Order: sequence, then structure tokens, then C-alpha cells
Amino acid sequence: MRLIRCRLESVRRHRILEVGFAPGLTLIGGGNETGKSSLVEAMHRTLFVRATATGAAVRDLRSEMHAGHPQIELDFEADGHHWSLQKSFSGAGGTCRLSRMGAPAHLGGEAEDRLASLLGVEEIIGSRQVNRILPSRWAHLWVMQGLAGRNLLELDGSHYDLNGLIAALENQASDSLQSPLDQHIHDQLEVLVAASFTSRGVKQQSELWKRRQELQQAEQRHQDACQQLEIYESACEELDRNEKALRDLETGAVPELRQQRSRLTALLDLQRLLAPLIQEEQQLKQQLNSLKTLDSETESTDRSIQAHRRDLEKAVVQATEQSEQLKTRQASLNALEEQRHALEERGHALRRQQELRSLETRIRDHQQWDDLRARLQSQQGSLQNNLDAAPAQNTEALSALQRLQERLRELEIRLNSMASSIHLEAADQEVVLDGDALLEGQTLQRSGAFRLQVGEGVMVQVLPGEGTGMTALTTERTQLQEAFDEGLRQWGASSLDEAREQLLQQQNLTQELALVKARLQQLDQQRPVQVDGDESLETLRQKLSALQQDLGPEALFTMDSSALDQALFDCRATYKSVQEQTRALRPRLDALERNLSAVQSQRQERRVSVERLEAQQLQRRQQRQAFVETHGEAAQIQRQLDVLTETSRVQQSKLFALTTEAGLERTVDAERQLTSLEQQEHNLSRRREDLNREQGGLLERCDRLGRSDLHALVEETAAARDLAIRAEQQETLVAEARQLLLRRFQEARRDLSRRYSMPLRQSINRFMAPLLLEASDDCELNVDPTEGLNTLRLQRSGRSFDFAQLSGGMKEQFNAALRFAMADTLRSSHDGCLPLLFDDAFTNTDPKRLVSVLAMLRQAVDLGLQVVVLSCDPDPYREIADACVMLPPV
Repeated sequence: MRLIRCRLESVRRHRILEVGFAPGLTLIGGGNETGKSSLVEAMHRTLFVRATATGAAVRDLRSEMHAGHPQIELDFEADGHHWSLQKSFSGAGGTCRLSRMGAPAHLGGEAEDRLASLLGVEEIIGSRQVNRILPSRWAHLWVMQGLAGRNLLELDGSHYDLNGLIAALENQASDSLQSPLDQHIHDQLEVLVAASFTSRGVKQQSELWKRRQELQQAEQRHQDACQQLEIYESACEELDRNEKALRDLETGAVPELRQQRSRLTALLDLQRLLAPLIQEEQQLKQQLNSLKTLDSETESTDRSIQAHRRDLEKAVVQATEQSEQLKTRQASLNALEEQRHALEERGHALRRQQELRSLETRIRDHQQWDDLRARLQSQQGSLQNNLDAAPAQNTEALSALQRLQERLRELEIRLNSMASSIHLEAADQEVVLDGDALLEGQTLQRSGAFRLQVGEGVMVQVLPGEGTGMTALTTERTQLQEAFDEGLRQWGASSLDEAREQLLQQQNLTQELALVKARLQQLDQQRPVQVDGDESLETLRQKLSALQQDLGPEALFTMDSSALDQALFDCRATYKSVQEQTRALRPRLDALERNLSAVQSQRQERRVSVERLEAQQLQRRQQRQAFVETHGEAAQIQRQLDVLTETSRVQQSKLFALTTEAGLERTVDAERQLTSLEQQEHNLSRRREDLNREQGGLLERCDRLGRSDLHALVEETAAARDLAIRAEQQETLVAEARQLLLRRFQEARRDLSRRYSMPLRQSINRFMAPLLLEASDDCELNVDPTEGLNTLRLQRSGRSFDFAQLSGGMKEQFNAALRFAMADTLRSSHDGCLPLLFDDAFTNTDPKRLVSVLAMLRQAVDLGLQVVVLSCDPDPYREIADACVMLPPV
């Protein structure tokens, strides 16, 4: 099978994406989040998931950026034909179409079944199987992102074509895996073992299962017989114990319990007679104590009343003295307050006068500043106008004009040095020089070319200095003269001196203008200080007028500024002194007020305390009078108490004697013990009834069990059990022998399978050759017909490494070699080609090792396999790629 083309529409980030695959190695590059993994997953699910599937497998393909259901077209070669697969994943309404040239198209379920046949799988999976089966489809051919380091052989055979691989290896092995007779023997052994065992244990309804069931029933019958014999013997023993318990109950516990109950009843009667005496004695003691307490409290209250009255008199005197002090200090404070108020009024008037004079000074400064700034602005405007009227020329332009004049002078000198002098000494014919007649003895000067005519037939053109570039000098002089005249015209001058004079005037104007601007800037920095923001002169005048009207003529002071400042200073000093005196006097006054308040409060509290104590004393006297009227004086109560104490002592002696006889530690335990005796008597009665009832039941059980010979029944069931044990052991021996024979036969087949695993190991070593360090390096691999591939190890430098012990990069490379070897082994049954896809599968491989990986990829392509590499860094793969596709950023 070989991939040809894939087209995606509305799949995740891709609106439309079409990718063509080369027969050899195709490189697909692009940065992160460009949709490389989306392309791989879309192709994978198109090949192995039904179009009508639902759930996460289809939802993951849908685009959140583009409208429409995911649609994928995939062209591939298989079974000798070019096939075109089209799927639209839209849930239950999804469509599938599989077609090839020259044949009717397959649709729906028929297309899915035909696709499964072309791919060599059992079926195209639906929604319920996606999570379980989809990750294992083509797991040996397509390395998904992040799974390059996973050991493929740790998974079961469903993750690679185990059956196809075994068939291909058998064809390549030097000896066949098994003969027909071996297979027949193996099948017969499996049938015999399966007749007795399953994967979960012994097979039901087999002979071994029946023997074990019979053994279990025989053991149960023997156990039941032994249990019945044990129950009979136990019932007889329990009947004997019951009869003995009844005899002990009637002769021992009941009479003793009745005698003890009689003693406790007499003791309780005596306690009931003693209780009122003790209670009356306690009441008399309480009455006597209450009377003594009243007398003691009355004397204590009298002493407290006298002490509170003395304290009250002292508080009254102290309050009067402090009230007089408070009045004196309050008068002093009022005088200071009046003086402070007068000083405040004078200070306020002085400050207003000072503010008035400050406003006048500010107005005068502001007016002077405005006048000076207006003059400077007028001068600046005049200078700017004169400067704008002057030609816009500079020193560089004048220097250029000077250089032109000097060049003209040099050319004039050179031309004059090459001028010709014509002198006519004698002539018999008319001589004409540039149209003018030349007389005998006349001399003329010519600096340039001229014509000389002699008579009518002679015309001579003379070119002075032509050999030295006369014409070029003349042309250059003309050009320089024109440029010089144009420069003077731009200056508006008739000569260079006039232009120089104009430039000097322009520079003077510029300097004067700069001085004026600097003066204006300095003046702006020296602007009069503003107090209330951006105040104009008119605002200041309005404030001055308002202040003058507010003060009035009578409030104006005639003193000068220094005297005014001194008066304000003196006023402030005096005010500060008065304020400090007031501040010092006020705390003392507040302290006096607080003390006076405290003394008055104490006086009131003592007055209230005296009144409360007097009321309590009156109440106690009334209470004592009522108590004496009811119970009598203390002597009378004491006599009654002595009589009751003697009577109580006699009764307690009798109670102590009864308590000792009853064996009690405290008399209060008698009632509790009597209650316990009643409960014991009740329990004994119930126990006697229970024993009588149990005795009847035990007699009936012993009579029923004793009707048969239980000992003979036990011996009979024991013999039947021994026969069942021997039958079960014999059947178990036969079944286990068959099982052991099958296991030994499978071990022999497994030993033989190592022979035909050699082609797969050699293929892996061939692909791993660029990565191995020594010629002795090798891989280890076992093939089991039932368990699949296992024991993947690497021999390097004389040491054996398990796959889990390899580095991350070596795991990727070893896995790639294993996949190439599998694909090379299986490709003969897939039209000689299988597509291998690596999605960022060599991220842990260093640059040096990557060269060897590239050689391994190229070797796979040379063997006829198709390779697709997806990478975020495609540059290292470009030199070996047959086609390169770069995914654009989304």
C-alpha cells in the first residue's frame, strides 16, 4: 500500500489543505500549531473509523474556526489499483465513498468493508470501539507525536499485525515452524486439555469436574454425620448441667437471699424513723446560725455608717474650697481672652494694610514689565520684517560667488596671455580684420579667433592658442560669467562688494534679533511673582480697589512699610505671649473642674452609701424582730437543739448495730442493696423457669437423636469419602499429565520459533547498523506464536541493555529500526510497500545521531518502503527528502 494524496476540509485549523506524497520520502514541515498532528490524526481516523461514528473521535476533528463538517479525501495504491477514499464525518449522517478507475464505487457500509479488506484489518471500527481499538491500529507503522519512545513490544499483538508477521517469518525461516503431524498432535493435546481445563480453571461437566463434585458431596455427607454425632453428645452433656443447676438453685441461693432481705427491711424502717430527727436538728442549727449572722452584720453596718458620715463632711469642705479657686481662675482666663481678641483685631487690620501695599507694589512691577515686554516685541517685529525683506542668502552662497569671480579672473589672465598682436607694415592691397580695414602702420590686439582678408581673393582665419585649448577656455569663461551674473541677480546686487555688504547687514539683523529674543526670554523668566495663578494687571487692580473699599479710609495707617512690619511683628509677639498664658491657664482650670467634679461625685456617692446602709440596717432590725417572734431567742433555740441531739444519738446507736449485723459499710447502702436483692430474686425466678423449659427441650432432642446409630453412619460416610478421594486423584493425575505434555510440546515449538525470528533480528540490525558502535553489537528478540514478540534488548559493547534502560534518543532510534524491520517483513503481502509515518519522532536525537537516522530513513526508502516525516525543524531532512511540503501558519 502506498499513499498518494490527502485533502482536508474544515478539519480543526485547516479550512482547506491538500498534500501530495512522494513514492519515497515525503517531508512535511511547519512550526508549532500549524496543524501537522491534525493532518496525521485526520488520515488515521479516515482509514480506520467509520464515517457514521459519533463521540469524541469525530468531535476532535471538527473546526472551531471554519464552518462545515470534516471532509477528508485520501488517494492510495492497494491491491494493484489506485483507490480514492472520501469520508464526511457528520455523525449518523456521515458518508463514505471508495472508488477505483473502471469499477463501480462502493458506498456506505460496503465501502467500509472493502476498505477493511484493503488495509488487512477485521473491520472499520465504530463509536463504541474507538477509545479501545483505534490507538492500536497501525501502531507499528505510524508513530504519533509523543509516542516515539514507547516500547511497542510491551503491548499486546493487536498493536501490530502479529498473524501476518508470523506467516511472513515462517516463509523466511530456514526450517518450517511445524509439520502437519506436529500440528495434529498439538491440536489433539489441546482438545484433551480443553476437555478438562479452561482459562479460568476446571471445565464444568468434565470427568475431573464430576469426580471433584462427587468428592465434595461425600465429604459433606461425612461432615454432616460427624456433626449430628457431636450434637447428640453435646445435648446429653448440656442436660446433665441443667439438672445440676436446678438443684443448686433450690437448695442454696434462694433461702440465703430471703434471710438477707428480712434484715435489710428492719434496717430501712429504723432509717426512716431517724431521718425526721436529723432534719429537725439541722433546721435548728440553721436558725441559730442565721440569728448570729444578723447580729454580726448589724454591728458591722453601724461602724460603716459612722465612717461614711465622716468622709461626707470632708468632701463637702473640699468641694467648697475648690469651687472658690475655680471662680478666681475663670476670671483670669476671661481677661486673657478679651486681650487676645483685641490683639487679633489689630493683627488682622495690620495684615490687610500690608496686603494693600503689597498689591500696589505688584501692580507697579507688573506695569513696568508689560511696558518693557511690549517695546521688545515691537523691536523684534521690526527686525524680523527687515530680515524677511533681505535676500535669502548665506555665507556659503557668497563664498561660491567669490570662487566664481576668482575663476573668471584666472581665465582672463590666461586668455590675455595667449592674445595676438597684428601690425600691418606695408600692403599693396586692402587688408580687412574682422570686417574692419587695417591701415599701414596700424597695430591691433585679438585674444580669440579672427579673420584676416587680403584683397578680394585671400581670406585667412587665425586661431590663436588653439593648440593649448583656447576654445575650451573661452567656453568655460562664458559659462562662468553666466553663472556669476545669475548669482548677482539672486543677490539683487550689481557687484560682489554690494552682495558682501548685503550679507553683512543680514548677519547684523540676525544678531540683533537673537539679542531681542534672548532679552524677551530673560524677561519672561523675570516675570513678577503671581500669587493666585495667572493674574492679569486688571485683576490686580480690581483686587486693590475691592480691598480699599473693604478697609475704608478710617482703617488706613499712615506709617511707612518698615513701621507697619514692626507693628505687625510686635502685635504677633504680644498675641503669642497672651495665647501661651491662656494655653497654660486652661489646663489648670480644666484640672480644677475635673477635681471639683470628682469631689462632688464622691460626696454624692458617700451620701447615697450612707442612705443605703441606713436602709439596710433598718431592714436587718425588722428581720431580727420577726425571726425572734417566730423562733425565739438564741438560748431557747439552743435548749431545743440539745434535746434533739440526745434523741438522735440513741437512735443512731441502734442503727449502727443493725448495719454491722447486715454487713454494710454505710447505712445509705441498705436501700440500694435491698433493691439489688429484689432484682436478684427476680432473676433467680426467671432462671429457674428457663432451666425447666430447657430441660424439656433437651430431653426431647436426646430422645430424637438417639433413635438411630450415629456411630455407624459416621463410619459409612468415611468409607464413601475415601473412595471419592481415590477417584478424584486418579482423574486429576490424567488431566495434569495431559496439561504437562501440552506445555512441554509448546516449549519445544517455542524453541523452534527462535530459528525463524532470525530474519527479523537481522533486519533490525541492518537498519541499526549506522547507530551501532561495534561489529559485535546486536539486538535480542523472541517470537512466540501465541504471545507475540517480546524480550526486546540491545547488546552494546559486550553488555545487554533492556529497552527501559536506553536513553530517550536511543529508544526513538531502536523503535524506528523495529518498525522498519516489521514493515520490510510485511510488505510482501501489501503490494511490496507499506507507508511509515513519523510525527516529530526524533525530538530527543542529538545532531550527530540524526545523520545516522537520516541514513536509516533513506535505506528504508531504497528497500521500497514509503516514509513520511513531520517535523518542526525540517532543515536536516531536506537533503534526503523526495518531496517537501511546508504547512503555512494558520
